[in-house]
Amino acid sequence: MTQPAVPIDPHETLYLPMRRRFMSEYVQTPEGTSELRIYYGLKEISIEETDLHSFGENLLKQDEFMAGMATRWSNGEPYPWERVKELLEQLLSENILSREPPKQVQQTEYHKHVMEFEATRPAPTEPLWWNPDTEGVLRKLVGRPLEFAFLEAMLPVHRVAHAALDAEGRHIGENNVFPDAMRMRMETEWRMCPYPGSRFRDDTLMNVTALKSMSKHWKPTLQAVLLLREAFLRRYPLMADGQWRLGDLHAFSCAVLALPTLMLLRGKDPIPNGELDPVLSSVFRVTDGVRMVAIYLMFLPEQPMPYETPMNPAELLHLTERDNHFLSLRGVCAGPPHMVDEFFATMLDGKPMAGEPLPEPKWLAEIPTAIDYGLRGLQLYSLQFTLWAHMCQAFEKIRAAVLQAEGRADSGWGRLRKRIEKDWETIKPTRQHTEVQREWAKARYVEMYDRAQRGLRGFTEETLQNIADVFSPPKDAVHTQALAELRTLLRERAAVPEGARAELTDDVAEALAEYLTLERAALGALETVQREVNVLTQRQHPDRHFTNLDLSIHHRLRFATVGVLPYLLHVFREELGIAIESHVGEVKVTSVAPVPAAAAA
Repeated sequence: MTQPAVPIDPHETLYLPMRRRFMSEYVQTPEGTSELRIYYGLKEISIEETDLHSFGENLLKQDEFMAGMATRWSNGEPYPWERVKELLEQLLSENILSREPPKQVQQTEYHKHVMEFEATRPAPTEPLWWNPDTEGVLRKLVGRPLEFAFLEAMLPVHRVAHAALDAEGRHIGENNVFPDAMRMRMETEWRMCPYPGSRFRDDTLMNVTALKSMSKHWKPTLQAVLLLREAFLRRYPLMADGQWRLGDLHAFSCAVLALPTLMLLRGKDPIPNGELDPVLSSVFRVTDGVRMVAIYLMFLPEQPMPYETPMNPAELLHLTERDNHFLSLRGVCAGPPHMVDEFFATMLDGKPMAGEPLPEPKWLAEIPTAIDYGLRGLQLYSLQFTLWAHMCQAFEKIRAAVLQAEGRADSGWGRLRKRIEKDWETIKPTRQHTEVQREWAKARYVEMYDRAQRGLRGFTEETLQNIADVFSPPKDAVHTQALAELRTLLRERAAVPEGARAELTDDVAEALAEYLTLERAALGALETVQREVNVLTQRQHPDRHFTNLDLSIHHRLRFATVGVLPYLLHVFREELGIAIESHVGEVKVTSVAPVPAAAAA
């Protein structure tokens, strides 16, 4: 709640209740000047005036102070009181400063709300696990089965192990299990975070249960990271100055996650659910945080950090703090600063473990296959998300057409227009509604896909596939036939309003047909890579093609999650009764009864 705008008296005491949460840096502006930026949770204070830099630096040192004393925070003559008063009042209005001394609480209202939701949310009472019953699990979750051997083509490899239970009975993904419908209720000890930095006394608490487990297995966890690091760097050497490429750090994180995932999901002698070594679940949890930071950094066009961006432990820690990656909606990172520092130094610099060496783990021989599995997973991920970028572009083209004519709300055109606008609002938070974000993302997937292939055992330049070629398919006979069928059905089901340009319906059909051709190409590439995954995991490849309806399960699993994208073909199925099923060699367009989105979900 914003504090009332009562004028500040120079003799009153002000408090910084969360001073330990501040972090700061000096940034060079495009104009060549130096700007002090202070980060306070999700808030950012930018101080451009150089004579106020000392004010900002001194502010960071205070737990409490008399307001008038802030005039002396200058490097030269004292600041005028009126100028300081204005600054302090701005900080009060943003709830950065307070007139009240901080209260020591052990639980927040937000956490109470989270716990109330947790107590009532639908949750499985028995473990749900993919191996071997992927079909049964998905039938329960979304009403549509999918073969076990198509799992990674639908769901990114770095997420598929989340719901598994380790030998301590905890989900590998802890409270971040995806999909959330597979997350069981578990007894968890929560505590207010005492660590300085972005998570200090945050409204979301930290998972002490997970921390205790991590601490118990810390040394073998570091050993595992070192062993995986050594194997990975034989394929992807560091830069000449000893730093990591940001993209390679992301790929390494995925390779680490792939080790327990492979052991759980292989077709022959998998580790049964509930029996995974807690060391491996600890490795997964701590490394997944690095993966999330790395992928976030690569996909910010306003702060360009492509694949080759150098990365070291200090920079990784700085960016993690600055961009609030220690925070989440369900809890803050529970790792104490010394453990975070040690993990980053181990992972990036290869810092040796202290003390007596540990015996070799039983899974040592699994590492080469696990790295291949992780790299194949990156190929699948790049294909999936490049397709989603093209899908958002198709949304944009269709939106441009439907916005040119309004139509009655109960008409096919009116329903289509309304639904496209609704889904466009869902797309906006992902920033995929902008060409800048889409093109930047596609360029990163090109790098990721290319680099993943080069680390595979047995790779040769002759086998290199360019992802740009996948998404440049010819408009073949299947495209021509699909376009003709779509034109016919759209003219019937979504005729343009009277007085509007008649070709608008055809514009929609052409944008949709173009997307379907891209989607077919992606489905074919996904199926090819999945076949290689099935060789690695010793699974029997399905005797049918991977379809768009199989892939669309991913959208349904992400329903109501952060960053979810609507699936374009659901729009036409639910609003107009135009059902489209496709695979690499076919598009089947059929007329069905419309199904409202709420009923379909």
